[in-house]
Amino acid sequence: MKLPRFWWLPAGPVPEISPQEFSNWLNNGKAVQVLDARTALEYQQGTIGKAQHAPLTDMPGSMESLELDSSRVVVVLCLTGHRSIPGTRWLRARGYQAYSLQGGVTAWKRAGFQLEKPATR
Repeated sequence: MKLPRFWWLPAGPVPEISPQEFSNWLNNGKAVQVLDARTALEYQQGTIGKAQHAPLTDMPGSMESLELDSSRVVVVLCLTGHRSIPGTRWLRARGYQAYSLQGGVTAWKRAGFQLEKPATR
């Protein structure tokens, strides 16, 4: 899949997953990789599960530095679901089965789910 010229725009269709379905995946042990496309400050304030930090502002370099398993699903998250769209698009163009978290961390918290402090390096 070739990326559109303006792949980084936070609009356009990409596959999404609802907070409820994503929570079910995590609770049922689905082999999923989580990428947090928010800023470092937002990420440090709390993220979902064992999310890797891949800020959209540093793309595509932030994505290329990650060690992702192409056989596993990837869920990309951000604050409201806008920054995760380009990240999802970028990953899908490289053959990953990627989804954007619908409504982002805001929708996740609104649905009653908690954030976790990321592990320090």
